[in-house]
Amino acid sequence: MPIEPPGFPTLPADDPLKLDVVDYACRAAYDRGRALGDRRIKITGFITLDRSGAPFLTRMVLNCCAADAQPVKIGLSGQIPPILQPDTWVEVTGTYTSTQTKDPLNDGAIPFIDISQVRPVPAPPNQYGD
Repeated sequence: MPIEPPGFPTLPADDPLKLDVVDYACRAAYDRGRALGDRRIKITGFITLDRSGAPFLTRMVLNCCAADAQPVKIGLSGQIPPILQPDTWVEVTGTYTSTQTKDPLNDGAIPFIDISQVRPVPAPPNQYGD
Protein backbone atom coordinates (compact mmCIF):
# COMPACT_ATOMS: atom_id res chain seq x y z
CA MET A 1 0.00 0.00 0.00
CA PRO A 2 1.51 3.38 -0.98
CA ILE A 3 2.33 5.83 1.79
CA GLU A 4 0.01 8.85 1.79
CA PRO A 5 1.95 12.09 1.26
CA PRO A 6 1.72 14.93 3.77
CA GLY A 7 -0.97 17.45 2.85
CA PHE A 8 -3.20 15.03 0.96
CA PRO A 9 -6.08 13.23 2.67
CA THR A 10 -6.03 9.44 2.67
CA LEU A 11 -7.79 7.96 -0.34
CA PRO A 12 -10.64 5.48 0.13
CA ALA A 13 -10.11 1.88 -0.99
CA ASP A 14 -12.81 2.17 -3.70
CA ASP A 15 -12.24 0.40 -7.01
CA PRO A 16 -12.36 2.26 -9.22
CA LEU A 17 -11.41 5.29 -7.16
CA LYS A 18 -13.53 8.30 -8.11
CA LEU A 19 -11.50 11.53 -8.10
CA ASP A 20 -12.14 14.99 -9.44
CA VAL A 21 -9.82 16.52 -12.04
CA VAL A 22 -8.14 18.84 -9.52
CA ASP A 23 -7.41 16.09 -6.98
CA TYR A 24 -5.96 13.78 -9.63
CA ALA A 25 -3.93 16.59 -11.23
CA CYS A 26 -2.45 17.68 -7.89
CA ARG A 27 -1.61 14.15 -6.75
CA ALA A 28 -0.18 13.18 -10.17
CA ALA A 29 1.82 16.35 -10.80
CA TYR A 30 3.00 17.38 -7.35
CA ASP A 31 3.21 14.02 -5.56
CA ARG A 32 4.35 12.00 -8.58
CA GLY A 33 1.36 9.70 -8.15
CA ARG A 34 2.68 8.02 -4.98
CA ALA A 35 -0.79 7.64 -3.45
CA LEU A 36 -2.34 6.71 -6.81
CA GLY A 37 -0.06 3.80 -7.64
CA ASP A 38 -1.61 1.42 -10.15
CA ARG A 39 -5.18 1.86 -8.88
CA ARG A 40 -8.06 2.22 -11.34
CA ILE A 41 -9.28 5.82 -11.27
CA LYS A 42 -12.53 7.32 -12.57
CA ILE A 43 -12.67 11.04 -13.46
CA THR A 44 -15.32 13.23 -15.12
CA GLY A 45 -14.65 16.33 -17.19
CA PHE A 46 -15.11 17.82 -20.62
CA ILE A 47 -12.88 17.35 -23.64
CA THR A 48 -10.61 20.11 -24.87
CA LEU A 49 -8.06 19.79 -27.65
CA ASP A 50 -4.65 21.42 -27.96
CA ARG A 51 -3.47 22.97 -31.23
CA SER A 52 -2.29 19.59 -32.51
CA GLY A 53 -5.66 17.95 -31.74
CA ALA A 54 -4.46 16.04 -28.65
CA PRO A 55 -7.33 15.54 -26.16
CA PHE A 56 -7.39 16.70 -22.54
CA LEU A 57 -9.90 16.06 -19.78
CA THR A 58 -10.67 19.52 -18.37
CA ARG A 59 -12.58 21.21 -15.56
CA MET A 60 -12.86 24.89 -14.82
CA VAL A 61 -12.02 25.90 -11.25
CA LEU A 62 -13.24 29.11 -9.61
CA ASN A 63 -11.44 31.09 -6.95
CA CYS A 64 -14.22 33.59 -6.34
CA CYS A 65 -16.35 34.05 -9.48
CA ALA A 66 -16.73 32.96 -13.11
CA ALA A 67 -14.48 35.81 -14.28
CA ASP A 68 -11.45 34.18 -12.63
CA ALA A 69 -12.15 30.60 -13.81
CA GLN A 70 -8.99 28.63 -14.64
CA PRO A 71 -8.82 25.34 -16.55
CA VAL A 72 -7.27 22.29 -14.91
CA LYS A 73 -6.29 19.70 -17.52
CA ILE A 74 -5.31 16.05 -17.59
CA GLY A 75 -3.71 14.63 -20.73
CA LEU A 76 -5.14 11.38 -22.08
CA SER A 77 -3.05 8.41 -23.19
CA GLY A 78 -3.83 4.74 -23.67
CA GLN A 79 -7.06 3.56 -25.30
CA ILE A 80 -8.26 6.92 -26.63
CA PRO A 81 -11.34 6.73 -28.86
CA PRO A 82 -10.49 7.95 -32.36
CA ILE A 83 -12.86 10.91 -32.19
CA LEU A 84 -13.40 12.89 -29.01
CA GLN A 85 -15.43 16.02 -29.62
CA PRO A 86 -14.49 19.25 -27.82
CA ASP A 87 -16.88 20.29 -25.02
CA THR A 88 -18.25 16.73 -24.71
CA TRP A 89 -18.56 15.58 -21.09
CA VAL A 90 -17.02 12.15 -20.48
CA GLU A 91 -16.10 9.85 -17.66
CA VAL A 92 -12.71 8.20 -18.08
CA THR A 93 -11.37 5.19 -16.22
CA GLY A 94 -7.65 4.59 -16.20
CA THR A 95 -4.45 4.44 -14.19
CA TYR A 96 -1.77 6.91 -13.19
CA THR A 97 1.13 7.45 -15.55
CA SER A 98 4.20 9.56 -14.85
CA THR A 99 3.87 11.30 -18.24
CA GLN A 100 3.55 15.08 -17.97
CA THR A 101 3.69 18.09 -20.25
CA LYS A 102 3.66 21.85 -19.76
CA ASP A 103 0.64 24.03 -20.45
CA PRO A 104 1.71 26.49 -23.17
CA LEU A 105 -0.61 29.16 -21.74
CA ASN A 106 0.67 29.26 -18.16
CA ASP A 107 3.65 26.85 -18.12
CA GLY A 108 1.87 24.75 -15.46
CA ALA A 109 2.23 20.97 -15.22
CA ILE A 110 -0.33 18.85 -17.04
CA PRO A 111 -0.27 15.23 -15.83
CA PHE A 112 -1.64 12.36 -17.90
CA ILE A 113 -3.87 9.39 -17.17
CA ASP A 114 -3.56 6.12 -19.10
CA ILE A 115 -7.18 5.45 -19.96
CA SER A 116 -8.81 2.09 -20.50
CA GLN A 117 -12.41 3.25 -20.86
CA VAL A 118 -14.26 6.42 -21.91
CA ARG A 119 -18.00 6.94 -21.82
CA PRO A 120 -20.10 10.05 -22.52
CA VAL A 121 -21.98 11.51 -19.56
CA PRO A 122 -24.33 14.47 -19.14
CA ALA A 123 -22.83 17.75 -18.00
CA PRO A 124 -23.06 18.03 -14.20
CA PRO A 125 -25.37 20.63 -12.66
CA ASN A 126 -22.28 22.42 -11.28
CA GLN A 127 -19.83 22.56 -14.17
CA TYR A 128 -17.30 24.49 -12.05
CA GLY A 129 -15.59 22.37 -9.43
CA ASP A 130 -16.20 18.72 -8.62
